[in-house]
Amino acid sequence: MNAPKLHHYVPQFHLRRFADSKGCLWVWDKQNDRIFSAPPAGMAAETHFYRLTQYEGLGYDPAMMEHQLSSLEAAMAAVTGQWLDWLPDMAPLDRLPIPRANRRAVALFLAVQVLRTRDTRDILSALVELDRGTRPSQQEERELHTELIWDEKLVETLARRFSRSIWIIGLNDSGTPFVTSDNPVAFRTADNRQWRRAAILERGTYLVYPLSPTAILYCHPPHGHFRALRRFADSVSPVTFTQSMVESDNSGQTFMATRFLMSSRQNFEAERAFAATVGTDIYAG
Repeated sequence: MNAPKLHHYVPQFHLRRFADSKGCLWVWDKQNDRIFSAPPAGMAAETHFYRLTQYEGLGYDPAMMEHQLSSLEAAMAAVTGQWLDWLPDMAPLDRLPIPRANRRAVALFLAVQVLRTRDTRDILSALVELDRGTRPSQQEERELHTELIWDEKLVETLARRFSRSIWIIGLNDSGTPFVTSDNPVAFRTADNRQWRRAAILERGTYLVYPLSPTAILYCHPPHGHFRALRRFADSVSPVTFTQSMVESDNSGQTFMATRFLMSSRQNFEAERAFAATVGTDIYAG
């Protein structure tokens, strides 16, 4: 069987959950301020993005990482797919049954998802350029990035952090859908005032990950004032989402996105408005 050439850094199962009734995504290209419709199969992907060129000459399968990522995705799709099947029949404060194996699968997926995106590759390349004054080649970028994703100690550190967090699921029936992006794992400060791009291990930030247009996962640290949330652990949030609350969570996707935001609806006016404030002090004070 031929190895897939197009490698997704955001899994197709995730993107398909944000598609419209025709199975297509509405996409906002925030770099060019352009809105278009596209199938999930063509988004957040690049040719041979995870090809292990550094091991190819040694006889190893250059598609090994892509196969490993597919296994992680399958586990995440199964666990969260079950959640999404249950959630419409659940009430606020109902608890989701999350066995240890399922919690491990989700935490591991989130850890790798943080590391596997184009955004992370660009940050690595920028650091190399800062250190030596020249940008690495495309092949060197890929090799540096795949080695990072394969850093077992780093992945396990992140997975432990996420697994030990207080998980709460938010249900959205506001009529305004959650959106996703090409860099969908977002981090927010405890006071909810800032999204932080380089906050993987920053104490006090919490993780925000949209599961679908109507569901979102929060992973809060189990320390500090977040301890008060323990009673909601693994439960449906008691909060009733308003349009402004959904737009606030969507602003995290706008901030985190390298280039593309994706939604089940064509309207990105709130995301456009927020993007215009990034880098300003409009929310300071």
